[in-house]
Amino acid sequence: MGMELQVAGVFMGLMAAQQARKAAEMEARAYEEQKDLAEIQSGQQEIERNRKLRMQLAALSTSLSGQGTSLGTSASTEALRRDEEALAKADVNSIRLMGQVERRKYSLSAASSRASGRAATISGFSKAMGGIYDIETGVGARVG
Repeated sequence: MGMELQVAGVFMGLMAAQQARKAAEMEARAYEEQKDLAEIQSGQQEIERNRKLRMQLAALSTSLSGQGTSLGTSASTEALRRDEEALAKADVNSIRLMGQVERRKYSLSAASSRASGRAATISGFSKAMGGIYDIETGVGARVG
């Protein structure tokens, strides 16, 4: 009866290792989905910031038109336009950088999950092999 339990334990260990690998792979896929969502989100934030720049420039142009001038006709109005564009460019660069950081974080998490899945598989197989060795040598048997 003891040998049957050892054999069952070996098989259960192998099944547990496979399940751990599958769980790690599912976790890795979830991280990859988060990475894709982070890319979409940063793209949407960039689009929104550029839209706000266009709205700001249009509002500035309308305001100047009400005063009898137009955007870009004098050094001061040109400076206002350049400042708005510089601010928007800095914001867009920040959005892109943060998006890259988020995507990298999720990529590393996915790789880590896969590595832990491989480690769990190796650990399970090594325990199973140890169990087979125990079965063949008769652990606890008296020598001598």
